[in-house]
Amino acid sequence: MIKVGAVGNDYGSTWEEKGRGDVAGIFVAYSKDSIQSLQFLLYEDGNFVQSNKHGTHYCANFSAVVFNYPSEFLTSISGSYVNGEGLESIEFTTNKGSYGPFGQTTTYAKHFNFHLGNSNLFGGFHGTVSDSAVESIGIYLKPFVINLKDLRLKDEK
Repeated sequence: MIKVGAVGNDYGSTWEEKGRGDVAGIFVAYSKDSIQSLQFLLYEDGNFVQSNKHGTHYCANFSAVVFNYPSEFLTSISGSYVNGEGLESIEFTTNKGSYGPFGQTTTYAKHFNFHLGNSNLFGGFHGTVSDSAVESIGIYLKPFVINLKDLRLKDEK
């Protein structure tokens, strides 16, 4: 898999959710100024399973984002973070719509956008967490192979 990021603070405990199957949903706990935790609903070996919760067990606000799996998949993850304060907001976009933003963005926040295009290349998440919030987030991309036999050059007839 190809590892992209992470953005945000690089301290705290590391976490990973990769290669376990497709993401079918995301559970987000958040306050007005931080993403408190993320948990994922995965389709793995023919069953829906929940990942571990990454972040705190405290929850000011909660949203369950459930995709219309298998036809709906992630195409981008975007949001904002503040150095020293972790992820401030997050938004998930699929091939069928957008969810969020969860949290709020301050004027001094830094923005991020992991744009995956309109194919199912998403392979997982990684990042860091503290006792009170998700500090950073990154993604994994599934490797893809282009079969040169299937490509036709313009000059070929």
